[in-house]
Amino acid sequence: MIGAPIEEPEISYDYVQKCARMADELAFDSVWIADHLLNPRKGEQVAALEAWVTLSAVATHTKRVKLGHAVLCQAFRYPAVLAKMAATLDEISNGRFIFALGAGWFKREFEAYGIPWGDHDELIERAGEQIKIVDALWTGESVNFSGKYYRLVNANLVSKPVQKPRPLIWYGGNSEKSRQLVAANSDIDGWFISSGSLEEVREKISDMKRRTQGRKLEYAMYAFTFLSRTEQEGEDMVKRLAAGDPSTISWALKPGLVGPPAKIIEQLHKFQQAGINHVTLLFSSTLDNLAKFSQQVIERMH
Repeated sequence: MIGAPIEEPEISYDYVQKCARMADELAFDSVWIADHLLNPRKGEQVAALEAWVTLSAVATHTKRVKLGHAVLCQAFRYPAVLAKMAATLDEISNGRFIFALGAGWFKREFEAYGIPWGDHDELIERAGEQIKIVDALWTGESVNFSGKYYRLVNANLVSKPVQKPRPLIWYGGNSEKSRQLVAANSDIDGWFISSGSLEEVREKISDMKRRTQGRKLEYAMYAFTFLSRTEQEGEDMVKRLAAGDPSTISWALKPGLVGPPAKIIEQLHKFQQAGINHVTLLFSSTLDNLAKFSQQVIERMH
């Protein structure tokens, strides 16, 4: 999988589609676009392409890879409209779409774009209602819904998604409230967790398995990766890319996917043994490193 980078050339759709096409031709299994109105890492003056339009266009440039957003912000789109958009994207991509939703965390972009902000629990509750609405519209007819935040009256969605019974639904979030939502909502097929150490990820998965009591659930995580000859060389590069910022350095190094190929392969196997099914990899820079990572890591893991 590929995702948003720490360092890239100037962001443009031309660059994004080149990365996606290369991933499609190599051993990667999916391509992910971050859903932000402002760039949360590099600042407001750095480009942040609108995620839905971008992924829809990417669908026409790829043939094999799955496509998703890491992750959609529930506040940016009305749930019934979102369900229709997703069904259309699933058709455009010929059934390659994964629906991944989160509550939203970047308050500044809400303020900048005039989108109502709520407290932590409210945002998650809204996401929970959205998931129920999307699932109902994808699989049912003449949907009526009366929730705390949303109301539908005899809503019908035509055409339905290509995937049957529907696309996978993933939820992204790590807080206690988010864990409660994932555990309580059987419509959710996958839990998308943030970057972390092997121990942190293992704890999260063990906790969720206790809560879901044997329910089938996919587990996905974000992780920055950088191939280098030695671990020290990789760590030095991360420090340079992060301009010495301690929080960014810690975030990038925690998963342990920086260093020689053999070390990264070993760490990916450990995450797999811990229960991770999908790792969304963040590269720097993406286009320059896709082929190298595919050949030196992914192809050696099969």
